[in-house]
Amino acid sequence: MSTHKQGKGNRGSLKWIQRLVNDRSDIIDREIVRSLRLKATDTVEWVSPRSPDYAEYRDADFLKAIRHPKYAADLQEFWPRNGPQWDALGVVSNGTVIIVEAKAHIAEVFTMIGAKDPKSRAKIEAAFHRTQTDLGIDSPYPWAAPFYQYANRVAHLHFLHNLCGVPTVLAFVHFLGDEEMDGPRRRPEWKETNREVHEYLGLAGRPIQERIIDVFVEVDDLK
Repeated sequence: MSTHKQGKGNRGSLKWIQRLVNDRSDIIDREIVRSLRLKATDTVEWVSPRSPDYAEYRDADFLKAIRHPKYAADLQEFWPRNGPQWDALGVVSNGTVIIVEAKAHIAEVFTMIGAKDPKSRAKIEAAFHRTQTDLGIDSPYPWAAPFYQYANRVAHLHFLHNLCGVPTVLAFVHFLGDEEMDGPRRRPEWKETNREVHEYLGLAGRPIQERIIDVFVEVDDLK
């Protein structure tokens, strides 16, 4: 299923990203305009997760949501079905696509590949290999773990921005002060974690880093 209707989230990053996009998009818009050095007149249209069903998208529906359905066959060749389900998707008035992964606590960063089918795993490994080769990354560490989710988001950024020519930015939205999830309260905690992830994946110092931005949001601003 390429479209997943989440319903209203009641905790963690699901809850906060829904509130951010639907109620306080000015917070993330401001950070994106600043990070991308956009014109003051540029605006962001958030296509997901929108009230009332808070749908999230993946695969062909994800491409349709960001207005680039013509690349569906290319994505199918690049990545197996049931690819990343994006926490939020936005399109800037200048055409730039914003793909979002949201986090409320550091434990969410640690993930490993879950695909069981050998063909799916082989396609994922091939996508990682192509991404690393194209980006000039020579890392001795596997992308299948322990930062698999981060790695597959980077692979999809590469697919859209470099292989399809769609101006794209990968935004990691980090929520601060989620006491229920025992999440970080200060930016340095997230920044240090992200630095370690970038070093592990071989992203440090590569041009692709310019297409990856970190957005920090205080949950108190969303209550």
